[in-house]
Amino acid sequence: MKKIFFVYLLLASQAALSAPNGAQLLFACEDALQNGFHSERGMLCIWYVTPCDCNFGNRKDLPRVCLPKQAQHEDLAELVIIGLREQITLQIETAEMAANTILAETYPCTDQSRNN
Repeated sequence: MKKIFFVYLLLASQAALSAPNGAQLLFACEDALQNGFHSERGMLCIWYVTPCDCNFGNRKDLPRVCLPKQAQHEDLAELVIIGLREQITLQIETAEMAANTILAETYPCTDQSRNN
């Protein structure tokens, strides 16, 4: 419960300042993979590389991502890091848009994926 509260506080403070962009997400995820996912950067990385499809329909501009239940945040972080390095223009997008764009290529939502 403390972890969830901490993540909520971190994200609320981030939102108050400004949403992180793809370059900041790249930095956070690289740091998290090297040093564990326990720091603020690690929590930030986990938040953006594990999007849920629970807000489907609210943001039509975001690519939909349907992660399988067994998806590990380390693997997702690696996918996002690779994607941000290869698609440099995503580094100026919001972290949410960048991560969703990259992850939607591997984990698009289909009728079948929503049941996994």
